[in-house]
Amino acid sequence: MIGKGIESLIPKKDGNQAPADNVKKDFIFWIEIDKIKPNPYQPRKEFDLEALDSLGESIKKYGMLQPIIVNKLEKKTERGISYEYQIVAGERRWRASQRIGLKQVPVIIKEQSNREKLEIALIENVQRRNLNPIDKAEAFERLRTEFSLLEKEIAKIAGASREAVANSLRILALPIEAKKALKEGKISEGHARAMLGFKDIKFVKEFLEELINGGYSVRETERRVKEINAGSSVKKNIIRKAPQMISEFLEKKIKQVLSIADLKISKKKNNIQVVMNFKSEEEMNEWLKKIKN
Repeated sequence: MIGKGIESLIPKKDGNQAPADNVKKDFIFWIEIDKIKPNPYQPRKEFDLEALDSLGESIKKYGMLQPIIVNKLEKKTERGISYEYQIVAGERRWRASQRIGLKQVPVIIKEQSNREKLEIALIENVQRRNLNPIDKAEAFERLRTEFSLLEKEIAKIAGASREAVANSLRILALPIEAKKALKEGKISEGHARAMLGFKDIKFVKEFLEELINGGYSVRETERRVKEINAGSSVKKNIIRKAPQMISEFLEKKIKQVLSIADLKISKKKNNIQVVMNFKSEEEMNEWLKKIKN
């Protein structure tokens, strides 16, 4: 099953090939929508409601062009045995159909292992609609830990390189605040990988706000990570020198504008204080006359 992808579930039609008696056909059934349950191995945690509504409008207009693939589950009840169906592939179509009020949807019933459910759901999401980097990394991690797959095997399933899978898995080591920012699109996967370069992961939390507020590019993020890794003194020097440079610049400009030599600026937390010194009232009056002209 590894590497075959979702195509292995939906046989391709070949006009030149005559049907053989021993080829098992997939039959389409119409099943009540409330008997169908979501895939517990679905890697996508959030669904875009606007996109679902758009898909729903398409289903209304053209019908469901591709059936939902499900597992048939047997349940024992007081009245005997009942059946429900668990989605293997097609959860977006199912959710969109719910939103437009369909009572029944077309399905193909398959028997799939838990690993195959995760593989197929992952392939469907990656190939048709991009997962956010965290959901994708968590799906890779489940394949690795629950089913003991190697990175090269996961790469084959996902249609990616082994290096891409390894990089994706690495971002799960970031603190929860960084993963949340990545999931919400506040930072990119490139930013996340750059922050993995910190010698001490505690710097990520301190740096995250600076990264978001500063609108850094990935290259700028890499540069700041190197600066901070060079030692905490670098970070302190940057913070200490910045106000001094600002004050010197302002002093020079204000002295030019106000035509005064003895002027000092002190920068406090919430304001900037300008202090002008005069030797006498006469000197101050002379200065006032000068700026009026």
